[in-house]
Amino acid sequence: MNMKDNLINALNGKDCEKTPVTAFPSVLTTELLSKANTNFNEACHDAEKMAEVAGLVYEYTQLEGITVPLDLWFESESVGHFFKRQEGSLAPVISKSPFDMPEDVELPDDFINLGQFPVIEKAVEIIHERYDDKDVPIIGEITSAFTLLTDLVDLGKIIKMLNSDYFDIEDALEEINSKLVEEVKFYQDIGVDCIVVNDPSSTTNIVKPNLFVDLIQPYLVELSDSMDVPGVLHICGDTNPNIENMLSCGYEGLSISQEVDISYTREIKEKIGSKTAICGNLAIGETLLMKNEEQIKEESAKCLDKMVDVLGPGCNIAYETPLNNIKAMVDARDEYFEKIEQ
Repeated sequence: MNMKDNLINALNGKDCEKTPVTAFPSVLTTELLSKANTNFNEACHDAEKMAEVAGLVYEYTQLEGITVPLDLWFESESVGHFFKRQEGSLAPVISKSPFDMPEDVELPDDFINLGQFPVIEKAVEIIHERYDDKDVPIIGEITSAFTLLTDLVDLGKIIKMLNSDYFDIEDALEEINSKLVEEVKFYQDIGVDCIVVNDPSSTTNIVKPNLFVDLIQPYLVELSDSMDVPGVLHICGDTNPNIENMLSCGYEGLSISQEVDISYTREIKEKIGSKTAICGNLAIGETLLMKNEEQIKEESAKCLDKMVDVLGPGCNIAYETPLNNIKAMVDARDEYFEKIEQ
């Protein structure tokens, strides 16, 4: 079974040859930029460099998927907002948000023709040319409506409104989600095999489960309903109180952080009769960044013992993570299945 079919089968609950290993949130590290002889800005705004850096993730780590774009805040550029980066780091500097309040949010009609979208389209074309014969899955990444809203309006203001009157937030989410549905079509038109919806701001530290159901879930469901390829939902942090709701959003996969136990998630999945594949959930700091390769293999084996459906990081991999540490997840999976076959 080829790599692409193996991943798609795992997400669709079908038989697969072995547990896939991939990172649904995109991977960008300082080591990758160095190997491509580029910098963050060029890798995000030059199609050739974006394709090269994204492809190097596969070349050096053997992760079974190439995710684009590389910048988690890329959609903000389509409304003319550019995040500066901290010196010596790739983390964004949040200065002034482009909109003062949710009711001010207005996205341009040609949203998917602006910012990084034309670069992404060309980069994916290059990736197809280079990797289709290897059957490497291409994964498109979308920021959820709520998380994009918190990029466009000060998060502190949003949190205060969540605790009082959030009707203006609903109007903004409707405006944003209508463009994200177009973004889904954009990705499908350029031939991605899977789409991940990245929603870190909907973690339970910010949005409690009852509010998630009322305010966030309808827009996530609308996105999943618009997909003709498998979709994966990723929400960061300790989402244990909200797992049932997250599993009920209609995505083929759910990417969970290290704070959420795989066995517990599987228990909830079986209780509600969900078919969603469980993805993750190696700790990005404590394990992938800080531990050595053998220790990472041990942690990976624990996830496989708990029958994770797709092995990978529990969140966005830290920029300083060594590529060999990322590859250790793939090596661990291979060694795990070699033992089973003996």
